[in-house]
Amino acid sequence: MKESRFNRIGIKLPLIFLLVGIVAPTIGIGYFYFLSNSLIAENPLLFTQQQILLSGAAVVIITLIAVNAGVLGMFVSRSFTKPLREFYQATKELEQGNFNVRVPASESLELATLSESFNRSTQALADMDEERRHLDQAKSEFLSITSHELRTPITPLKAQLQMLRQEAFGPLNDKQKESMDVVLRNADRLDRIIEDFLEVSRIEAARLKFAFQPTNLSEIIAETGSLMQGFAEEKHIRITMEATGLPIIELDPDRVSQVLRNLLHNAVKFSPEQSTIEVKAEVINKYVQFSVRDHGVGLTTEDKIRVFEPFYQVEKTANRKHGGTGLGLTICRGIVESQKGKIWVDSKVGVGSTFYFTFPLTPVHDIEPIKVLFSPKAEIEKKVLEEFMTVLGPMGSVEFAELKQKNALRKEDLLTYIASLEDSFILRHDHAEGFRTNIRDIFGEDARLENTRRQVPAEI
Repeated sequence: MKESRFNRIGIKLPLIFLLVGIVAPTIGIGYFYFLSNSLIAENPLLFTQQQILLSGAAVVIITLIAVNAGVLGMFVSRSFTKPLREFYQATKELEQGNFNVRVPASESLELATLSESFNRSTQALADMDEERRHLDQAKSEFLSITSHELRTPITPLKAQLQMLRQEAFGPLNDKQKESMDVVLRNADRLDRIIEDFLEVSRIEAARLKFAFQPTNLSEIIAETGSLMQGFAEEKHIRITMEATGLPIIELDPDRVSQVLRNLLHNAVKFSPEQSTIEVKAEVINKYVQFSVRDHGVGLTTEDKIRVFEPFYQVEKTANRKHGGTGLGLTICRGIVESQKGKIWVDSKVGVGSTFYFTFPLTPVHDIEPIKVLFSPKAEIEKKVLEEFMTVLGPMGSVEFAELKQKNALRKEDLLTYIASLEDSFILRHDHAEGFRTNIRDIFGEDARLENTRRQVPAEI
């Protein structure tokens, strides 16, 4: 819209010069032409040829003046609009996150001062962005190094504690055994915390390893279900599996099993005794979609929105029944999204929860870093909510909350959602296009292909 305004300005200025250049000379020469015709009419002795020459000279003079005025107007208008266009293009680049954009100096003193001020501002933003990148890198490196250093002494510490508990250095009384059990449980917990941090550091540094190989998913699901059945039997919970007709595809079976184990572990923890947990897998579009459904306590609206955030605990009381670092689902999200898949949850309090995740039929070998701890997610979501409120009014906050519950606030999800509004004639094409443009600006890059229905990703 702004660019079309510049185009209109560029068209109007030469037209104004053209009109000014034509109207004034035309009035004067037209009046001269009128007087000449009047004189010829009063004096028929004047030759007709002289009349023709006089008329032709008037037309030529008017044409030359008009052409000169138009050319002059075009050059003058370009001298006005060219710097404005350059400023407009520079601001668009700045919106896209290109802090290296610069505006060339102008011959006009006022525009030269403005361009110099703009360039200084972009340089300051570029320096800040570079500093932020270094800070993010330093945070990730600190997390990785610290986790590795903590992991080094924990292994011999646990080994010595286990030998003490097994009375390798002498007999223990009941009180000492009870104390050693507490120490060992906390050492195991510390080990799990360190391992979680190591996994997070790998995800953020794009060092998450995938050992791709042809895999029978039905066998992986059956093995993982059988492994977790031993844990579920403590609460007399039955795990059922439905995974027939799945193709042999190339992926990392350990990573699929890791995500499944984590979801099943959570499902068992939050399910009542003698209940059932259902595992299902099917091919939808170009993805394999997995689901783990329980009949447990369910999740509140806030829990559904925040359950994949790092360190978030569904139980917030000091005497929580279930332990954990709050990184399990965050790690699952990192693993799934590293393969361009998606993970989300549907849940209702008192009814249960169903966690979904997808893996592509074609593996993604080029892993990209995914910010799960140090990410601009909150700021992006704030801007997206503001855009929803601007376009959809009061219903914008409701629609935004629903998408957030389904973990569907990625750019691809939002573009698909906007397309559905346009297809349903809720938004006109021009409004939908503006909505899409603003969402792309918020995320700072071009759109990619997304799912054909909200909960199932298609091609990315």
